[in-house]
Amino acid sequence: MLVKLSEIIRHHLGWCPNADARPLRTAPVIVTPPVTIQPASPDGGTGGSGRIDRGAKLAMGSIKILIRNKRLLWFSLLSGLVLLFSLATNMYIQIISGTNPFPGTGLVSGAGAILIAKESFPWFILTFVVGIISTFLTCFLLAGLIACASLVLSGKITTTREGLSRAGDHIWSLAGWAIIGALVGTALSFTTNSYTASIPVILISMVATVVFGVLTMFVVPAIVLNDEDLFSAIRTSVLMFRKTWGEIIICAGIFFLMAFVIMLIAVIPISMIGFSSGSTAMVGVAVILYMLVMIVLLFIGSTIVGIATLGLYTYGTTDRIPGLYTEIPGSERTP
Repeated sequence: MLVKLSEIIRHHLGWCPNADARPLRTAPVIVTPPVTIQPASPDGGTGGSGRIDRGAKLAMGSIKILIRNKRLLWFSLLSGLVLLFSLATNMYIQIISGTNPFPGTGLVSGAGAILIAKESFPWFILTFVVGIISTFLTCFLLAGLIACASLVLSGKITTTREGLSRAGDHIWSLAGWAIIGALVGTALSFTTNSYTASIPVILISMVATVVFGVLTMFVVPAIVLNDEDLFSAIRTSVLMFRKTWGEIIICAGIFFLMAFVIMLIAVIPISMIGFSSGSTAMVGVAVILYMLVMIVLLFIGSTIVGIATLGLYTYGTTDRIPGLYTEIPGSERTP
């Protein structure tokens, strides 16, 4: 009777008197694999966003370093004088070879007496010698600027004379690079004079000029900072360019945009002064003022580019941007 009653209870209530004796089943423990967090790469990571960030830091940091170390503006003055020398000598060569360096402007009335025929042996010699002088002086001043700026990054006080003295320790390597630059410049000058109406030739000449300029950016600091010989410096320059081409483009774009904005702002008051008066003399004064603004901007810009070159080279060799390029304004230390 009791057995029958227990069967009825189990059937209707689903209860078993032996249930308490059964072991309890628990849910299985889920073990998650450990998560590995990759450390961020220095100075903004890799890829396009990292290059943009580094390029912007180097560009703006170069301007900030120049503002805080105004003694470096002596290199702007010296570089400007070299630039004027280069322009004047090249125009002179054109004039004595019967070419108007300012076509369509009326500044040179007709072709003068041809003293040296284009593409003659004396023309090659004169063009080559002028190229050597201009390229050597440019590289020498860039070497001095990089030497000074590197000491500034180390927190030391330096002078223009000290920077030029350090550049003088590498005079033969710099002279060798100047000879290469003069050979390239003479060849490009001969090519463009021979094929003045050929757009492909002009484009190739422009590309060659840009390539030589970019290589110079890293050849000079490799010689000055690492004491490399000329051929090792050229190899280092190629490697540095492959690593920092994105940052170079960003820096150049920022500098070009800033220069464009400054020139656009400058043209407004100068135009108002010159053209509102209705005087031809005032218009001439306005044009001269605008040209002076362009020259000053070009002189200062050459120094900023040199400081940015040091930052690019340092990043290329150490994978880190020097601290002075990234410090927050107001917290900088004065060397």
